[in-house]
Amino acid sequence: MKSILIISFLCISANVFSQNLTDSTCRRYFEMTAQLIKGDTISKTDFYNFLQDKNIQIYLKDQGLGDDYGERYRRSMQVVYMPKNASILATRLKTPEQYWLTYIINEYKIHETEMKAYLNKISSNPNAYYDTCYQYAFSALAKSSRRKLPNATFSIIPIHNDAHASGNTVIYTLLCAYANDANHYGALGGHELHHMLRPQADFVPQPKDEVLVNVLNRVLNEGSADMIDKKYSTDTAKLLTPYQRYFQVFFDDAKIVLPRMDSLISASAKREQKFKVRDFFKGSDFSNGHVPGTYMSHYIENNGLKPKLLKHLDDPFYYFLVYNEAAKKDKSKPFVFSKQSIAYLTSLRKRYLKSK
Repeated sequence: MKSILIISFLCISANVFSQNLTDSTCRRYFEMTAQLIKGDTISKTDFYNFLQDKNIQIYLKDQGLGDDYGERYRRSMQVVYMPKNASILATRLKTPEQYWLTYIINEYKIHETEMKAYLNKISSNPNAYYDTCYQYAFSALAKSSRRKLPNATFSIIPIHNDAHASGNTVIYTLLCAYANDANHYGALGGHELHHMLRPQADFVPQPKDEVLVNVLNRVLNEGSADMIDKKYSTDTAKLLTPYQRYFQVFFDDAKIVLPRMDSLISASAKREQKFKVRDFFKGSDFSNGHVPGTYMSHYIENNGLKPKLLKHLDDPFYYFLVYNEAAKKDKSKPFVFSKQSIAYLTSLRKRYLKSK
């Protein structure tokens, strides 16, 4: 599994932030890779213990990855780093989609020197890095939500290729953090902080509305944060790996997902059948809100409606309403939700957010 490397930025007061660098796992990771390069193996027990770090466990559980993933990762590390497996590695790298773990671990291997320098850069001036991340987060928040978290923790773990925010903790994988910060320094951190700072509507949907409200919240949660960083992850972002250039993938998938989402919203109004969350995102491999969110936020921002959105970041219904307003204005004629769907979302908004 993805080795560990933890950097924690601990806010010790509301206005003064200091970063504690916990690099024992980092050193251990590079010790293991050095061990593999020499031709030695890593025992199952050692690697299992290595993965028991709190933040790695939080991340793996968020990704739905269990102990079997750890064992597959250990074996893949041995393919990537051990000289005797060079021919196997070369063969696997020809089809990265088939050998995804091998590809990811190899990215860690070939960028190890640069990753170490990147970590040294952050640890040499953590407050500057932290402040940069906050400035990006603030760019997609109303002034009333622009504050620094008193007990936030940032951790960087060198496994996988994603980031996760939960409670007061942001967890980056090293590959994700390194490449995204090389591409646009601090934007990824801003995206994750946005999840922690965005105001949340306080209402409990009725059982019949739970799935739809879940979908709407997913789209708002990622779409509003995607205004910060996805514009920098286009196909021209050569400092990212090809698999980190998400913008066009999300944008193209949205052209398939949004019409389906529209039909299911209309069907939900008629109570024709029960749907699962995944049903709303069919047509894409992603169901976390990024696909419709990146597309919708692009048009909201491009048509000058971002200021209106920022006043209602706690309102998942409004996100769809303001997007439709933007889509109708846009000369490129992006997807527009049907009158039936908009009427139903408006009725739900009145039901659950009476003050809006």
